[in-house]
Amino acid sequence: MTRKVRITMYMTLDGFAALAAGPEDPEADREFWEAMWTGPMADIDTLLLGRRTYEGWAAFWPSQIDSENEHWRTFARFSTRVEKVVFSHTLQEATWANSRIARGSVADEISSLRSRPGKDIIVAGGVQLVQSVLAQDLADELCLTVTPSTIGKGLPLFHMEPTLDHHDDIVPMGAPGRHDFRLLESRAFRSGAVYLRYGPAETARS
Repeated sequence: MTRKVRITMYMTLDGFAALAAGPEDPEADREFWEAMWTGPMADIDTLLLGRRTYEGWAAFWPSQIDSENEHWRTFARFSTRVEKVVFSHTLQEATWANSRIARGSVADEISSLRSRPGKDIIVAGGVQLVQSVLAQDLADELCLTVTPSTIGKGLPLFHMEPTLDHHDDIVPMGAPGRHDFRLLESRAFRSGAVYLRYGPAETARS
């Protein structure tokens, strides 16, 4: 069975790749972690990361393996155990356990991973890597947790440069830069955040 490639990210209501934290709420935390990571973990064995995301995770998560926070502890052990592929032309070494550096193209690396036996592959950041995967239609699923906040600035999750040569409100099928998806699952959390899981629209597969 072909391994699925899934993008797993969070974003604000105005489209930035950021998690707008709310008041402490154990139940809201449980809902978030269950949807984004704890639930799917058993079906994942590979993480794809950009350099900055990798460096941030490698500096933080190994120290949380024995955290008192059960969600952090679970994710720390999971993220340390699975294979991590970091895309970079400048990173000299990847010292976090089970990590390696990919110097080639994203498409070639994903194709190579798909050809090997294994579980699902998660694209977990950074933004440029996610945008590259989306632009090349390399993902089987797009999983987003959208927090009900606007922050006004940050890194846009999606490529924001205008690609249309007009300003009509209706964007036609086949317009440059348009990518269509179909909703596979949705959940509303008590925090007001919404979890959305999409697959490519059938027209994108035809």
